[in-house]
Amino acid sequence: MKKNISEKIDISNLLSRFLGTGLDANEQIQLDEWLNEDEAHQNMFDDLLNAQAREKRLEFINRINLEDEWTRFQKKRAPKTISLKSTWLNVARYAAVIALPMLIAGYLLLQNYTANQFAQTQSVIQPGTQTAHLVLSNGKKIALDEMTLSMKEANDEVIIENKERTLNYTTVDKENKTPSAAYNELLIGKGEEYQLVLSDGTRVWLNSETRLKFPVRFANNRREVILEGEAFFEVTKNARAPFIVKTGPMDIEVLGTSFNVSAYKDEANIQTTLVEGKVKVSSNYGQSVEQVLKPNEQAVFSKSDNQFEIIEVNAALYACWREGVFVFNEENLDDILRKLSRWYNINVFFQSDEVRSYQFSGKLPRFKNCNELLDMIEKTTDVQFTMKENRVVIVNKK
Repeated sequence: MKKNISEKIDISNLLSRFLGTGLDANEQIQLDEWLNEDEAHQNMFDDLLNAQAREKRLEFINRINLEDEWTRFQKKRAPKTISLKSTWLNVARYAAVIALPMLIAGYLLLQNYTANQFAQTQSVIQPGTQTAHLVLSNGKKIALDEMTLSMKEANDEVIIENKERTLNYTTVDKENKTPSAAYNELLIGKGEEYQLVLSDGTRVWLNSETRLKFPVRFANNRREVILEGEAFFEVTKNARAPFIVKTGPMDIEVLGTSFNVSAYKDEANIQTTLVEGKVKVSSNYGQSVEQVLKPNEQAVFSKSDNQFEIIEVNAALYACWREGVFVFNEENLDDILRKLSRWYNINVFFQSDEVRSYQFSGKLPRFKNCNELLDMIEKTTDVQFTMKENRVVIVNKK
């Protein structure tokens, strides 16, 4: 026991010097060896560097009654009396009771350090923004945000305007029945979203990491776009020209309706969720399959076996993202963080595979910073998030 306490004191001393005056070469080697011994050591070290966690820890130390804690420990283990004095050596006797982070914080306090001397500003990860890139038929790429844009495409028969963070396509000669061979593409990066109004009046909301390829002007008997990622469509009704969304293995055909499509490459399934109207989903991969959806139904297409499953859902929940809200209903943490990583442009790493399957239900504001959202999840689950540099989030079990 004495050796164990002595080792804890030595490590506490190293960590306090690291946070304060710094380490010499030999001390840095000792610290590195200790960090490499156990993953828990690295996790505790990361926690110490977190200014917010450190402040909470110091606040807790100020509130804790060490004598009561020691008495409670004596009753559970073995009877033993000890006098409490304001010296580091006596504080060290509690090493068997108090977690090492508490021991280090107590040591720093007794060394007359203050939290401000070691406070490091935790980077705040802001939410995404309404911006995108437009790729014209000639390959030219244009950044879209607050910039007002007005130009013509398809032999000057279509006017393209960008205003109020919405890209609009308007056909000049509506009597012209010749479809345009020109295609444009709207690219939505990580941490971005945008709106688009197609030449037929169909409105599209595009989520992060999404691309939509579409003709500058539709044919009169068929309207077809190609989607990778997630988008919500409000399709202008036209019984003579079905609107088709192609996602690779699955096509969605509608006449006029509102629906959400999630078709990310890194997802196992493609989901089509019908809010209003009627859509037909089909696949030509393997055996040809067609399914017709009714409102509040979702078609889940499995990429692994090319099978459809139709389930009943609250369709409005799958469209909330376009209104600035994340809604999760018993979703796995792995799936939730994948969605958050797209919007906040973060890289997520799990140090505990167990927490991937933890389920979470809740409604979170999409335009809050990422730190606040992760804090909300922490308070309701047995999960701990550590923010690193370069927008890296480490996920572990508490």
